[in-house]
Amino acid sequence: MKEFFGKKSRKALTIVFMASLGLHLIGILIFGTIKFVSEIMREETIFQAAPIESPPQMQPEYTVNLQQLNKSTPPPQPQAIVVNNPSELDIPALEIDLNIETSAVIGRPGGSFSGGIGELREMSMNVNFFGSSFSGDASRMLFAIDMSGSMIQGIRGIDGYRKVVDELVKTLEKIDNHGRFNIMAFSGDVEIFSTSFAPVSRSSIEEARTWLLERDPAKAIGNKDPNSSRSFPRRHQGTSSGLALEEAFKKRPGVIFFLSDGEPTDKNPQQIYQIVEELQELNKIPINTISYKMASTFMKTLAEKNNGKYTHVR
Repeated sequence: MKEFFGKKSRKALTIVFMASLGLHLIGILIFGTIKFVSEIMREETIFQAAPIESPPQMQPEYTVNLQQLNKSTPPPQPQAIVVNNPSELDIPALEIDLNIETSAVIGRPGGSFSGGIGELREMSMNVNFFGSSFSGDASRMLFAIDMSGSMIQGIRGIDGYRKVVDELVKTLEKIDNHGRFNIMAFSGDVEIFSTSFAPVSRSSIEEARTWLLERDPAKAIGNKDPNSSRSFPRRHQGTSSGLALEEAFKKRPGVIFFLSDGEPTDKNPQQIYQIVEELQELNKIPINTISYKMASTFMKTLAEKNNGKYTHVR
């Protein structure tokens, strides 16, 4: 035992141990070098997705001919309303104020509502007034009637104004149940029959007749002399034709029937022509004029300048 662990034995073990350690270090160094070189030399793998191919389009087995389908399938038709006696059919009137104070034109070419009341279609028809036929929009007829004291003076007679009222009532009765109307009575000032255009009916015609007769200048003077200007109250003094036309345009009518027996007293004719011309820039409204018992150059020119018809009632 002593010899085994002697000096020579220990020296041999040391040599073996050192040799073994050296071999391990060399092995580790070689392995690390190989690993390092392989990581550097290794190419990066790139994965690329396969291209997406659209599925083949299948051709339809048949096609639909829309034009033929529309022809073969008629649109639904509303059920007709049958009335045995149309004259007994009473349709209630809608109380809607259609006097719109804007530049929109109601029921006429080039005008419409945007986001408001639906458009009213123009109702063109012939209206007979004092023996003359006037063509215009019957959906918004405006009659401007002179109620000045001169309407019952001279050749017009004490019942001159009343005859105008009777003629207007006859005109409306001939178009009963068709269109809408309104009336303005003017002298020094202007008075309006209704805030809106009333449907032509028996009741509205009778209301208009009563309203007009309440403004008869003969009723206002009683037994006084009609040929004296002092006999009339202020309500029946003057003929404000310019003011009446300005107020008429504010109502946005489809047609105006303007009746007077004389020349204007509030403005001269040229001023009125100019005012009306400016008002017509917004709405092209025909103005038919009726000169009552007196020929009037003013009334004739007013109609000619505004696509209307002039009538002289003798």
